[in-house]
Amino acid sequence: MDSMQQQILYTIVGTLKLSKDKFKELMEDLIQNPQYAQDEGKRISMDIMHQLQLLKNDLELKINMKIEDTKNSIHVPIQEATDKILKDIKKKIHDYSIAQLLSNK
Repeated sequence: MDSMQQQILYTIVGTLKLSKDKFKELMEDLIQNPQYAQDEGKRISMDIMHQLQLLKNDLELKINMKIEDTKNSIHVPIQEATDKILKDIKKKIHDYSIAQLLSNK
């Protein structure tokens, strides 16, 4: 596994671990402090879900940016090779066409 994939995997695992720990901490706090009303617990849960969604979106954006950077970095050599092959094919077709014309005379 290359370094970028390892970084992405570690980031995802770290985010999930942190989210799990924070959610567990919140649940313990809610259980220990009965002064929280049911509505307050719902609000806090919704806030956590919103924060997790923001983290997920940020992580997806970073992953997509890394993928695009990688695609762009390998695109140039591939494009150059493709251009060279196309140029060679066009030259061979042109040379073949000229040879055909000369042989028909």
